[in-house]
Amino acid sequence: MKVGDRLVSFLNAVILIFVSIVFFLIVIGQAGFIIDYLNNLQTGRELIWIWSISFITLLLGFLSLAMALQRRREEPTITHDTQFGEVQITVSAIESLALRSTKQVKGVKDAHVGIRAGKNELNVLLDVFIEITVFPDLSVPKISEEIRTKVNDYILETVGIKANSIQVFVTKVAGEISRTRVE
Repeated sequence: MKVGDRLVSFLNAVILIFVSIVFFLIVIGQAGFIIDYLNNLQTGRELIWIWSISFITLLLGFLSLAMALQRRREEPTITHDTQFGEVQITVSAIESLALRSTKQVKGVKDAHVGIRAGKNELNVLLDVFIEITVFPDLSVPKISEEIRTKVNDYILETVGIKANSIQVFVTKVAGEISRTRVE
């Protein structure tokens, strides 16, 4: 739960407790002083406070209603049939695996991975998109091919799904590697 959602829930709880205490006092007949006070409001400052509290309570009510009706976004999963049954894995888990294998390639400074998953009648279609930053003076085609091979092998080995396509995009070439000189 987000901090804003917790704050709205906390304020709603405080207001509901206060309102329930007032109703409880009304039921047992001890709320006459509250009703008399509300009937005798005459100064502008007191009315502003009451209107402000009413507005904030109404706003919190609408926020709570919106939170209650909000749909939670489910993480997309891939279902893979094996000899032992069905295996479900999230797309973000496959992204993590691809990122891990990409960063193990020598010459890759930074990487970002995206996955597009689908399914046809026979098998799972997995498209992997990798953006990398490489160190200078390295063969980009060689690094790209090594990444494709490592990612495909690693996903096949750990998940059991062969990638349909793996696209590597070199977005940056990192600056010079600083080397300290030891004499």
